[in-house]
Amino acid sequence: MAKKSSKEMKEVRKQVGATARAAGDVGRKVVETTRQTAREVGKTREAKRAKKRAKVASKAVKSAAGAAATLARTAVKKGQVGAKKVATSKELKTTKASARKAADATKKAAKTTSKTARKRGQAAAETARARSAEARRRARRKAAEARKKAAK
Repeated sequence: MAKKSSKEMKEVRKQVGATARAAGDVGRKVVETTRQTAREVGKTREAKRAKKRAKVASKAVKSAAGAAATLARTAVKKGQVGAKKVATSKELKTTKASARKAADATKKAAKTTSKTARKRGQAAAETARARSAEARRRARRKAAEARKKAAK
């Protein structure tokens, strides 16, 4: 594999690091919203009722089951709200952006291989040869004209 320029490799490392940090941020945001959701579900009226009914479970098993069903429904609703929070969070947006930048930087670094460098070098040499040949022709032409003028 061809050696990449240190500038490009630095850019790649920077972008990959940023992506890793942003991924960590998203993970933290998910944990935070999950914790909040659990707290909210615990505070709900249904949760309190379920606790009370669970205490009296030996007498009222049916009512506890009903409370558990409503509690499950509430938990699902709260979970959906939490998922929306994470999806629209700043952390997720920055992660997406830095992942895109890292991918672009890697592509750019991969593009500049020795093969492309050789092609560019050849093209530069050819244009230099063409220019020098043109300059040689121009110089000869001017010298010939100067000789003719001197002869007259």
